[in-house]
Amino acid sequence: MPKSFAKAQADAINKLGGQDRDKFVPYVAESILEQYGVDFKILLQSYINSRRIVSSGKLADSITPSVTEDGKNLIVKMLDYFDFPNEGVKGYGSSKNAPNSPYTYRRKAKTNSNGQFQASIKQYILSGKARVKNVKTPIKSEIKDKRISKGVKKSLIDSQVDALIYMIKRYGIKTTDYFNDAVEEAFKDIDVVIGEALGIDIAMNIQTLSSKKVK
Repeated sequence: MPKSFAKAQADAINKLGGQDRDKFVPYVAESILEQYGVDFKILLQSYINSRRIVSSGKLADSITPSVTEDGKNLIVKMLDYFDFPNEGVKGYGSSKNAPNSPYTYRRKAKTNSNGQFQASIKQYILSGKARVKNVKTPIKSEIKDKRISKGVKKSLIDSQVDALIYMIKRYGIKTTDYFNDAVEEAFKDIDVVIGEALGIDIAMNIQTLSSKKVK
């Protein structure tokens, strides 16, 4: 629950040093929104963990809330892929996991076409949180520097990575609504707490840290 209007007003007056009290509204709004940002980050991180969105922790760590100088906008910055597990992604072979998602894997991209994606999947498998069955390729001890030479079989882990990437792109990513639910819970009373109390319009913007798209 965000700090009360009275507490935010007191903080604002202290911030102004007791002067110009008739001009405290922007500072009250800023104080309340800052607390909303802090509470939202904590809540969103709990949703990420409880719904097992990712394994690396980078998404949760990337959440950065801030308030604009006029005190009317709460800006939350996150890694660009935050909405993929939220809305889900339709697979190129099936939309069952995310029937209403605006995102789609539109082509049968090669499994090694995105090194970062491949590395994250490998880390996910190594963490023990994903199991890929029916991969029969044996580990070859002679493969060095993680490079696969022509005519040499891939290691078990690399074959598992290829298999899991294939499954993800074919069948998509399941919708979790972790972000939508966190927003609804965190800001359900914001109009009462700040909008009606101060008689100003407020907004929240989500800014991603890059502009990558689903491939």
